[in-house]
Amino acid sequence: MPRLADSLAVRLALVLVAGLVLLQAAVVAAAVWPDGRPLVFRLPPPRDAAAMARALESTPAEVRPLVVDALNRGPMSVELVTGFPIEPHGAAAERAPRLARMLGRYGEALEGRPFRVQVHRSPGETGADGPRAPVRLLVGLRTGEVMIVQRAATLRQRLSDRALVFAIAALAVMLGVLLVSLRTVRPVGVLARAARGLADDVHAPDLPVLGVREVRALSAALNVLRRRVRGLLDDRTRMLAAIAHDLRTYLTRLRLRAEFIGDAEQRARAVTDLEEMGQLVDDALLFARDATRAPGGERQRLELAPELSERVARRRELGQPVTIDSAPDKPLVVVVSPVALRRMLDNLIDNAIRYGGGARLRAWPEAGGVAIAVEDDGPGAPPEALARLTRPFERLEPSRGRDTGGAGLGLAIVEALAESQGGSLTLENRAEGGLRATVRLPAA
Repeated sequence: MPRLADSLAVRLALVLVAGLVLLQAAVVAAAVWPDGRPLVFRLPPPRDAAAMARALESTPAEVRPLVVDALNRGPMSVELVTGFPIEPHGAAAERAPRLARMLGRYGEALEGRPFRVQVHRSPGETGADGPRAPVRLLVGLRTGEVMIVQRAATLRQRLSDRALVFAIAALAVMLGVLLVSLRTVRPVGVLARAARGLADDVHAPDLPVLGVREVRALSAALNVLRRRVRGLLDDRTRMLAAIAHDLRTYLTRLRLRAEFIGDAEQRARAVTDLEEMGQLVDDALLFARDATRAPGGERQRLELAPELSERVARRRELGQPVTIDSAPDKPLVVVVSPVALRRMLDNLIDNAIRYGGGARLRAWPEAGGVAIAVEDDGPGAPPEALARLTRPFERLEPSRGRDTGGAGLGLAIVEALAESQGGSLTLENRAEGGLRATVRLPAA
């Protein structure tokens, strides 16, 4: 049976409840935060004060402490002292203006008993009427003692006195909620980062099955999806390989039969068409394989300058017009499969030579990666056609002749390889003329 706390919904609900508690604590703290004004005049009603005085006067001395203790059980704090406290232990009633109108009622109810109203302060307090200075009533009893009465601290007063404690507790709760929230959503972030590579490499390891029940279920579902997509792509590749094998058989037969064509010109054209058909089948099969699996083994740290120099040297040995700009000031290290990098460079150089008459290579660092550009001095491409040049079998030249550009799979293969390595391919026309193909790869 699944645990209740293992559900993302339950955990988020708990986080929400904790946040609401924190909000309530903040509201209470704001409501009782001291602002320098007296909260309330905590004095007993005149009639109650007179009743307490009469009760104490009519009680024998030995029983009087019990009566005081009984009076202390309620909302009032009662104390008996031998005489009126002198100034500076309290301020006179005239210094508390809000009590002035109450003095007359106390005089009538106490029937001539002497009384005072003071704003009591502890020795370390300075405010005469601040929130920590409760107002108290002192009544002289006919027994010679003085009754001191003040209302016990209200809940609001206690909250005000502990505002700092509440603030610290609220901060602790807030930090706790933040940590719990981060811990709860962390597996979702891990899953999102891992899922981004799903389309790049269907042969990558399965996603980690971590976190709460919903996240684990999503990870498992994505793993199943990856395996199914991988199976479908592998089936497609095997189907294309089988078709290519069978087509080569028929193309070989046609090639043999073409030798019996009497017209030499027509025979040569038929042989050329058959050879182009065979090359088209090979290109299609190669594109299908490169688009479905990362070629050339695992990615590794690779210094770019030697690779570019080697590509240029090999092309020059073949007499091709390929150059490289000056080497960058510092080494450029990328994370890429060496075979994939060489395949991308070769395809881009072939395109630049075929359409622009030559290729020029240069590389530079960028934020978080390295850019490799292959430029030519050809006519470029119409701006509206740049976006579709990387589509399979898409060409500016409408024919499919090998001499005029092949089947239109070169740039599609480069884009698939770049994305499989965590990079990208962009095409743009140069301001000086010609086309620039830029491959961006992650830096080490």
